[in-house]
Amino acid sequence: MANHVDNFITVVGNKAATAEFESIFSSIFCGDKGLRDAEFLPRDEDGQVDINSIGAKWAYVEDASEEYASVTSAWSAVLPFIEHLGDHLIDFDPDVKVTCKYADEGWGFVGAAVYHDNFLASDEEYYEDLVATRCKAELPDQDPEDYDPWEDDGWYDWIDARQELIMADLLESCENAA
Repeated sequence: MANHVDNFITVVGNKAATAEFESIFSSIFCGDKGLRDAEFLPRDEDGQVDINSIGAKWAYVEDASEEYASVTSAWSAVLPFIEHLGDHLIDFDPDVKVTCKYADEGWGFVGAAVYHDNFLASDEEYYEDLVATRCKAELPDQDPEDYDPWEDDGWYDWIDARQELIMADLLESCENAA
């Protein structure tokens, strides 16, 4: 069975961009549809969406509203989808930002991405580095070799904070590039 990756996608844009975002996700948030069913994605000569347009073998919407979508995917974050989505939404708002925080269910990696100004920036941290950083910064008496995040009551909040830090760095980079 594939490792699931949780992707939390948000949009910051004008009313037209957020309405289009909501329309896209409401149309694929049902039944057996997935991200491949988004109409704006490029298709091959057979009308199929290539895995490289999604970033994962499969990806399904778990929850959605006009400002966010929660997507579960196989093995990887849906970063190519985020880029295509941003390219589509920029037609509705040239200043639109699409963000994505993502985490592998086994903590193999966690990260974030930001689409802005026709560019997707992303960064992620891997399990070994996360454990080493957590032990060094928060649990100095804990040997990283013996550390088990599933027994750490503070792990989930700490991971959320790491993702927010990555996102803040990416957003700052976007602002500095402008």
